[in-house]
Amino acid sequence: MSDQADANNAVYGVQRQLLAIFDPENLKNDNFFRELVERDPDHWVPIKKLGQIKRFKEIIQGDLSLFEQAAALSPEDFEFNEAKTHLRHIKKPEVEEKKEETKKVLTEEEKAEREERRLAQKKEVMLNHFEVQNKRSIYAKGFSTEEGEQPTEAELKAFYGKYGRVLTIRLRREDNKRDGAFKGSIFVEFETPEIAQKAVDEATEFKTSSLNSMIKADYVEMKRIEKFGGQEQDFEIRNFNHRHLVEYANANEYGYKEIKELIKEVYPHVGRLEPLEGGKKGRGVVEIYKLTPEEFLAKLPDQKIKEIEFFLVSSDARSHFNKIQKDAQRFQRGGRGGRGGRGGSRGGGKRDSKDRKRENDNPNEVEVSNKRARTIIEVKTASPQ
Repeated sequence: MSDQADANNAVYGVQRQLLAIFDPENLKNDNFFRELVERDPDHWVPIKKLGQIKRFKEIIQGDLSLFEQAAALSPEDFEFNEAKTHLRHIKKPEVEEKKEETKKVLTEEEKAEREERRLAQKKEVMLNHFEVQNKRSIYAKGFSTEEGEQPTEAELKAFYGKYGRVLTIRLRREDNKRDGAFKGSIFVEFETPEIAQKAVDEATEFKTSSLNSMIKADYVEMKRIEKFGGQEQDFEIRNFNHRHLVEYANANEYGYKEIKELIKEVYPHVGRLEPLEGGKKGRGVVEIYKLTPEEFLAKLPDQKIKEIEFFLVSSDARSHFNKIQKDAQRFQRGGRGGRGGRGGSRGGGKRDSKDRKRENDNPNEVEVSNKRARTIIEVKTASPQ
């Protein structure tokens, strides 16, 4: 490829990034860029500052003139100041006016109908998500219920881990209570339907117990026919705000802010991020909004962004993430300000220079201390196969 072609590709690359960054939807969710834009009352942004950002630095290779060339490709979207040192996004007032014209006051009945549609859409998304989970999960029965002979979760993870990555194991108990008697059956969620089918076919004996297994989706359908005669049922989903998480690995070279920025280049709706395993192995958990984990992973070629790998979250990693969030909430209720999670908003407490330095450290190279809980947390999560 010629030097001219390389230069053209760089200009178009900068243009794409500018359009993505200044998209109103992105600015709603991206605190860093929103603060950068709002720092100046007229919304001028220094191109030197933009040039220091990783996503641009890799493209421009120090050539700030590429910003002016990229802006020239979209004159209706961007403009430069006279000194050519700052650029800004051009607002489109006619669009805003059109929105105002079409805005109308909804009646209570219309509001109720809109809310009903919104909940129906969320319900459909969650039902589809659960259906996908059930297809990669199994139901297995035949385990001993005798005291001292019941399987432990660790034993089951080792047993089923031979077939592929295990995400979750749930021992079924009477009345669905933690202290209920063990029923002798379990649910196991794997990373893929293929692993689940292999476990059904080959995991036929545990210690001295013979096992009967089936894909969980088939088990759920069987129970539906038994209980309801095959009629469709309108199931109630209580928790629409299900927390969607994905794990990542091989991020040793990146700080958590860099990881979030890389993810946002692919998908903007990213929540909190927490490192795993003491932060020593470049592993962590990240929260995703408005997409299920399966939908997010489908956006990534080979489930990777650069060399960082992404995969479905394990129960251990989810528990770790949820514990961090609960600790943060307790900490905030106690009246002291805090970040409330990696990448979260700042609280009301003051932080000295040491605190700020810790915030900028690479969490994948240092031991992560959960300051709110006053303990060091280490999570051992199943590695992807």
